[in-house]
Amino acid sequence: MIPSSIPNQPTDNKHRPHALLKIDLWLVAVLICYVIFASTNWGKLETPNIDIGREVEISARLLTGQVLYRDIATYYAPLAYYVNALALLVFGQKLEVFYVIGLGLALAATLLFYRLAKRLICPSWAAMCTICMLIYCAIGPDIFHFVVPYSYGASYAMVLSLVAITSVDFYTNTGRPRWLVAGAIASGLAGLAKQEYGVAMLFSVLVGVNLFLVPNLQTRIRNSILVIFLAFATAFIPLALLAQQASWEKLSLSLFPASQLGLMNQNSAFQVSPLKTILTWWDSFRFFFISTLLITPSIIASHWLFKQTKLRSIPQRLLTGAEVITGFVLTTICFLGFFFIVKKFFPNFTQDVGLLPADVFQPLREMSWFIPFMVGWFALYRPKFRQYKHTPLLWTLLAFSLLLNSRWLFYINFYGLFAPPVVLLFFVILYHLTQPIRRFVWCYLLICLLFAGSIKVGRLTEYQYTVNSSHGSIYTRSLELARAFEQTIKVINVSKVTSVLVLPEGNILNFLSGTHSPSRELTFLPLTLPTTVDEQNFLSQMQANPPELIVYVDRSFPQWGYQKYSEFNPLVDQWITAQHRLIHVFPKDEGAINIYKS
Repeated sequence: MIPSSIPNQPTDNKHRPHALLKIDLWLVAVLICYVIFASTNWGKLETPNIDIGREVEISARLLTGQVLYRDIATYYAPLAYYVNALALLVFGQKLEVFYVIGLGLALAATLLFYRLAKRLICPSWAAMCTICMLIYCAIGPDIFHFVVPYSYGASYAMVLSLVAITSVDFYTNTGRPRWLVAGAIASGLAGLAKQEYGVAMLFSVLVGVNLFLVPNLQTRIRNSILVIFLAFATAFIPLALLAQQASWEKLSLSLFPASQLGLMNQNSAFQVSPLKTILTWWDSFRFFFISTLLITPSIIASHWLFKQTKLRSIPQRLLTGAEVITGFVLTTICFLGFFFIVKKFFPNFTQDVGLLPADVFQPLREMSWFIPFMVGWFALYRPKFRQYKHTPLLWTLLAFSLLLNSRWLFYINFYGLFAPPVVLLFFVILYHLTQPIRRFVWCYLLICLLFAGSIKVGRLTEYQYTVNSSHGSIYTRSLELARAFEQTIKVINVSKVTSVLVLPEGNILNFLSGTHSPSRELTFLPLTLPTTVDEQNFLSQMQANPPELIVYVDRSFPQWGYQKYSEFNPLVDQWITAQHRLIHVFPKDEGAINIYKS
């Protein structure tokens, strides 16, 4: 059930001056967790040889006077690239600038997320909800988090979407038009950062605005037209200015690559079908259910132990904390026993199941199963405005969750950058459904997050190998990759060249060596040069503007069904290997990185 009011409703500080001095201890706890995760995550990159390289190289090339879409190819919207380029201009071309940007976006998302959660649930649950988002969405070393993402545009877009949702909440509570304007502009900027976020957010804002109790239909229509106009104007004006340099044709082909959609579906990560969605829902729910079964007995045992001791003189908060700590210890013992059994009797567990043993104790790790559940909950209760004053906010969150993840046919892909609204609704709905056993569920969630946070920090300590350069440093788990990168950067620097073609991926080597690629294309996936004609056109461009060095990164493309780059771009491979001289191989005898010279 949805109550007519919830604990901890914001009050008007005008009537309570002392409230301005009150410290939100739960927010302090969230910020402490943020600092811990941010500091341990600093400089860590899971896969430095793929997407993140494109993100840093594009912004660096914009500073040389090149124009996005005309001189640099990308399928993503322009906002993040130009904002990041401005940051490089102000603070210098250092990789650390991107780390700070990513962590800043993660902090902004954390504060906005906590504020929204606190509107719908009590502070302690809002804090846990936000920490869950921090662990699984915001901060991490791989490309599906906010810090070093496959697309900084997605990070910017999610933060701007949270701004838009917050604006809708302010508007529906105050009725002030300025918040309506703010929500519309934030939606437009989200689209200018990444296309699908803007579309999803615009429709979500319209849902929230039209659930606000306004005098008549005419006012609703007028407000909707205002939102649509402002959102489109916010996105259109910068694109029009960019089109004067790059042309509308290049913009449309880049931002809406209809001809590439069929090729993108060759990648298993982009393939969608009702069957795949149902299987994803089932697999994620089964994982959640089994994980919950493994953790719940520890909480029950902890509660039973303290009940037997009859420590009635201990304050309830301290008793709850002691139960959580005891439950966490018991869960850790279960984990160690499980890990020992798996290692001893099931050595192929990771390959067979696709999970590390530690992941089995993280039921909040994947919430795709919750999408159909939350739709059912909304359909069942259909909270009305007269009964619950935050109904517009709830429906805005639902609309955004569904529209954003409709790209994947309603399961959560590229998890961290698409999951935040689903995570928020999970905690909100769980909070209202479990009222009779809310304390028990709170302990369960806290133990889950303690375990997840410990595992996250532990895994981040595995990034011990450093790649140093004058343009920044990265930390990786692979000694061979770190050595190969450092040796490659050293060769490029000693050669004193400025034009280095890196392919098929790994443009972070351009940034770390202070060089640029002569190619308009930066990521050479199977859809980049899909035909023989495309390959020939690319080779003609390279002959007209030849690179001084070629860094040929040997990597497979299993999601596309290819083991080597030469399988889908044989002409480019032949041009490199037959018309250029191989001068270095790093690491030696393995050939992960081959350096060629004309």
